[in-house]
Amino acid sequence: MNTWRIRIRTLSPWASPWRSDTIFGSICWRWLELYPRDFETMIEEFQAGGEPPFLLSDAWPGNLLPVPAHVRIEPEPGGDRKKWKPPFYVPESSFQRIAAGQDRSAKEVFSAVVQSLTRVQTAIDRDSGTAAEGQLFEIDCQYVDSRQSTLAVYVRTDKHLDRLAACFRALALTGYGKKSCSGLGEFELLGEPERCEWLDAVPDANAFVALNHFVPAPTDPADGRWRTHVTFPKFHSNSVRNVFKGAIVMLTPGSVFRTGGARPRPWYGSVIPVPRPEMPKAVHYALCFPAPVVWSEATA
Repeated sequence: MNTWRIRIRTLSPWASPWRSDTIFGSICWRWLELYPRDFETMIEEFQAGGEPPFLLSDAWPGNLLPVPAHVRIEPEPGGDRKKWKPPFYVPESSFQRIAAGQDRSAKEVFSAVVQSLTRVQTAIDRDSGTAAEGQLFEIDCQYVDSRQSTLAVYVRTDKHLDRLAACFRALALTGYGKKSCSGLGEFELLGEPERCEWLDAVPDANAFVALNHFVPAPTDPADGRWRTHVTFPKFHSNSVRNVFKGAIVMLTPGSVFRTGGARPRPWYGSVIPVPRPEMPKAVHYALCFPAPVVWSEATA
């Protein structure tokens, strides 16, 4: 499987985090619109347990990537340490040196690249269909700070790059995620997908670092370092009566695992069945987008 980078420029804040599971759901709806005859076959390939049709990473600001959990952050972030909290980012060049085993610590570390804000909106009166007087509600949103003007989503596939690019273009027409109908999640694609060979093969790699939130499969490597995140995903809009999928504990990007001397695989993680009467084949995307790395004993 080959890895490509799709660059986007955000044109407004967004209310749904740019995580791989949410991106996957959005892409699936566009796939269903553009390629309805092949949609069910594509979902069945994900359920089959073999090589998935494609992988998606979380979206990463500019040329930044997550700090792998097995390296030290050095020098220590200065200033008020209380303001520094995960996720931590490093430039692509630093990430490549860490992946090759050349650096045992992370330098040029960034934090708080994705900022939060609260947007106030007026509720709609159900009887009149117009703004409800005096009824306001808040929406938690995010945006990327001025140092980074783009987001990058990495995709790994052998046969579906053109279709994935078409789905991203279609998604750009409607906006991404929650409240896109009111202007949130607006974005545009920048150019064509870029080939990223450095994410496919690293000489002597004996571990992998996750570039997205994921749920390990029972047979996945367990010797590693990680953080967890509890998410409460929902189905899209009113597609099913019970939109809540429940609580899912996922490992965060930057989690790193040794592969026991074996060459890292192109994918790890799980596809979680979440069937509903309206969607008996529905799944939650929890596959891992792994980047191969060298984890030496010196950085243990």
